Amino acid sequence: MDNEQPDGFEALARTAEAIAQTADYSAEVHDNATQHLPNAREHAARDRRFADAERAAAAAYRNRQVPPPEIQQIIRDVRSNPDTDKQEPA
Repeated sequence: MDNEQPDGFEALARTAEAIAQTADYSAEVHDNATQHLPNAREHAARDRRFADAERAAAAAYRNRQVPPPEIQQIIRDVRSNPDTDKQEPA
């Protein structure tokens, strides 16, 4: 087993990948909830866009780069969406 700690870029890449996996799971949950939540389809699409941006960020970090501004903006836009936590059952 490798006991080495990841460097900063690798740690960021792993975190971004974990966030992407969580967003993918959230998209699946929302896809399954379209009958019960009025904005579930839109929420799932937002989750997928967020997951894609996090994967792009992970790739940049693995290349020892900061993610490009357009990827950073997608992440900021999705994370700061005021509708994200306001869904109520239909």
